Amino acid sequence: MDNKWKDVWNRRHANKAALSGSWQDIFLELKRMNGFDVMDGGIPLDSLLMQARRIKELLHLTAGMSVFDVGCGAGANLYLLQRDGIAVGGTDYSAALVEAARGVLPEARELTCGEADAFDTTLTYDAALSNSVFSYFPDEAFAERVLTRMLEKAAGAIGLIDLHDAAKKEDFLAYRRAAIPDYDERYKGLSKLFYRRSFFADFARSHNLRIEYPAIEMEGYWNTPFVFHVFLYRK
Repeated sequence: MDNKWKDVWNRRHANKAALSGSWQDIFLELKRMNGFDVMDGGIPLDSLLMQARRIKELLHLTAGMSVFDVGCGAGANLYLLQRDGIAVGGTDYSAALVEAARGVLPEARELTCGEADAFDTTLTYDAALSNSVFSYFPDEAFAERVLTRMLEKAAGAIGLIDLHDAAKKEDFLAYRRAAIPDYDERYKGLSKLFYRRSFFADFARSHNLRIEYPAIEMEGYWNTPFVFHVFLYRK
């Protein structure tokens, strides 16, 4: 993926004091490292926990099951899921974030550093997810390769959270430019990929999967009007 984005993520490092605090402090710090602090001071804890519960429900996960996170970053999603008795694993292309994840998830089945379309699929899981990551992919061909590997990696549900909606692209850019006066200059070379829902519908059809576009409420999250979510289930 784009090296400019990789540079951004590799510059993010942990606040060690926060990582030695309560589980809530640790979770919020992991979320901050994963980029959820860029607008309006971040997202309220209650909203993040509500989103996490909804994702767990949509993935059909219960204690004793397992989940793999593509683009796990510092491990925020996996940290909560492990607290609920779920075995976790993940991959991310930022060495700095994977190092942080290993620090808070010493019992993870695997935490690897590499491109999202190249992770090993030998060790399988009950479900797979990717939260706010697909928008950083270079194109749909790359995204399709990632989806194919996720399908090999997970025996059950696949969840894709925060996919930027191609139909809302102009609204998204207008919002960002209004909030950040030098947005175009500041984010030069840091583009996002916007998706058509039909891209995921076509993938589901070609792999005999059932597709859903569920609502995931997250109060206080500025990005909500511009994204959608996809969950894929084997028939």
